[in-house]
Amino acid sequence: MPRAWICFPGAPYTQHAAQTGAQAVLRDWDIEVPSTPPSDADATPTDYNAYIADYDLLPFDAILSKGALCSSYMIRKALIRKHYLAQSLHAFGVKRNISTDVAPRSWALDIQFADELDELLADDLYDVRDALTANEECSSEDERTWFILKPGMADQGNGIRLFSSLERLQEIFEEMEGDASDDEDDDAVYASQLRHFVIQHYISTPLLLAPSSGGMRKFHLRAYVTCVGGLQVYLHNDMLALFAPVAYTPPTEEGDLHGHLSNTCLGEKQAAEQGIPVLPSVFLFRDLVDTPISAPGASEAKLTQAHMDAIRLGAVNAIGTTFEAVAREASVHWQMWPNAFEIFGVDLMVSCDASLSPDSMRVWLLEINAQPDFKQSGAKLEGTIQHVFERAIQLGVLQEEGWPAGESRDGVTCCFADEIVKHP
Repeated sequence: MPRAWICFPGAPYTQHAAQTGAQAVLRDWDIEVPSTPPSDADATPTDYNAYIADYDLLPFDAILSKGALCSSYMIRKALIRKHYLAQSLHAFGVKRNISTDVAPRSWALDIQFADELDELLADDLYDVRDALTANEECSSEDERTWFILKPGMADQGNGIRLFSSLERLQEIFEEMEGDASDDEDDDAVYASQLRHFVIQHYISTPLLLAPSSGGMRKFHLRAYVTCVGGLQVYLHNDMLALFAPVAYTPPTEEGDLHGHLSNTCLGEKQAAEQGIPVLPSVFLFRDLVDTPISAPGASEAKLTQAHMDAIRLGAVNAIGTTFEAVAREASVHWQMWPNAFEIFGVDLMVSCDASLSPDSMRVWLLEINAQPDFKQSGAKLEGTIQHVFERAIQLGVLQEEGWPAGESRDGVTCCFADEIVKHP
């Protein structure tokens, strides 16, 4: 009887979903959950046929030599580090002379000190410099081209800044250097410690929804994507909608970022600091049909099933294009073992024009997260996460036969399928 080992210490929500999902589909397997988790990968037993576990506990050397199945790729930083992801998409499009505008236009920069910025703006970031210079002629902030700065390896929204002027960009890096002397600021991102950043075009026409009281709010979609071997890419159709904690307002140089960032950790922190109730921020996206929608400069309408269908198709395209680009252009930094599979959390943004028509819906891929924080889904959506694990285990452990891109089976849509890495 084949044996599976399941262990996510410190993440009881994930442990329960993975264990329940495995028990539902691995009926002829012996499933073991250790009563005392190992301290590290060296202490993990190596005699199992499949490992569904925390990345740090996977015995990759034994897995590689014995061909056991495992729930993570050993190397996949090309997916999860923003600067690698931006570079892969750019290279993929340039080499093939095709459009890869499934993500906001991005510029990767390597900077340690603020005084290095002038040289970067003159060389690698001249497009950004020209746009910021042109902004000086705009009569209002609404007319400006806005950009967003993201640290390449930070998470939970830390270090993100908006800017529309050269002066503000310079100030941001000077502030980061100043923060380095303040050890008490847990959210500070120090330019002297993080060299890699990404500048992206800010999506200025986001689709806005009003899922509850609090007005029209910005949101992003959290899609769970299972990759198998080398390479099949599957979208779990039930996406989550994660909302900003306050109503959306157009960006300003001195404005509050809370209306622009839809990370749940930021909303909880703001509510705690201000002593205010936390607005509901996580919803199953398909439950939001008939919710009021709008966009900057648009009137109000209702979210219809036609909108939902258009957005899902856009998500399939954005995810398929992105994962293919990284697989083909960054094989050193994403090594696709044929016996590996992994669930990624993919963050997507939806934009539209003032018509709010389904045809105007456009889906952008923002980032890819390894070992996503499933517990943000909450108890209400635990069944959804369990189904994610069930289907991932069917695809990655039971090796369910794949199907063509664009088709859906049992709540999962294939976004990409090609034998980029051939089985021995």
